[in-house]
Amino acid sequence: MDREDQRRYFVVGSVFMEIVTPLFRKKVENDYTNKGFGSFHAFINSQSVKHILFHLRHRNTCCCQDQVHCFNSRALPVNYSQWDLLYTENPGPGPHNCHCKFTANQIQLDDLDITLASLILLNCCNLGQQDENIVGQLRQYKNDYLSHNTKGQITETEYHTLWTDLESFILQLDPSKEDDLIRLQQRPLDQQLCDKYLICLLDLHKKLDEQELLAWKEITDLDKKKQGVVIALSLPEDDESKIREKEFDQISLDDLKKDTGLTTLITFMDKHLAKDDLADSLAKFGF
Repeated sequence: MDREDQRRYFVVGSVFMEIVTPLFRKKVENDYTNKGFGSFHAFINSQSVKHILFHLRHRNTCCCQDQVHCFNSRALPVNYSQWDLLYTENPGPGPHNCHCKFTANQIQLDDLDITLASLILLNCCNLGQQDENIVGQLRQYKNDYLSHNTKGQITETEYHTLWTDLESFILQLDPSKEDDLIRLQQRPLDQQLCDKYLICLLDLHKKLDEQELLAWKEITDLDKKKQGVVIALSLPEDDESKIREKEFDQISLDDLKKDTGLTTLITFMDKHLAKDDLADSLAKFGF
């Protein structure tokens, strides 16, 4: 693996994790504050926002309220994990099979990753045309260069073609970020942080089951000796199953660093968690 290609990936990943994601969250906050909402929870629990997001997760449903604004989305950009993060179905049968059955969870802006933050920005917030275009472009660049980049590398040629655009997009959103961009562009490779960002930016923190994790193992170019360690470090610290605490208590670092480290970790999780708990824990790979 070319170390400089890896460093370039780390630089771009750092920009998305440390500049773009907070910028998106701040824009969401500015929008709901300007609309008079006192919190993010109140914003996503409002009928209008809940209605929009409901139809970005569910097809062919006519709501009991605001039927004139019901729509069928060709794609369903809100995935199961994102919907479950945002909303909980009310207990009981409920009078209607629509958005009135759901209540917003007590989540914070910091719980939003870049994908979900951009989705809410583009669909639920009032953006000017320029900001809307830039948010869409940054979302696309993240998908093009990071979300499917299992090698964790960016070549010099590719880096120079994307950096100019990336810098321009960010400075149009917030000119004060110039110094941060310079700092990150000069950042040396931090292997542990790079591995952590790789997992997050590949969207492996979304709801996975064991088979999907094994499928990732087959396609990733991440060194086998790192796979178990990276996934172990990505497990949630605050999950009620205490899976991360148990895992580090019962599996040695030497075992995680073996070529079979990821398989060892999956076997351990499968043994100590029920299937639903395993999926829930894997769903919390966010940082």
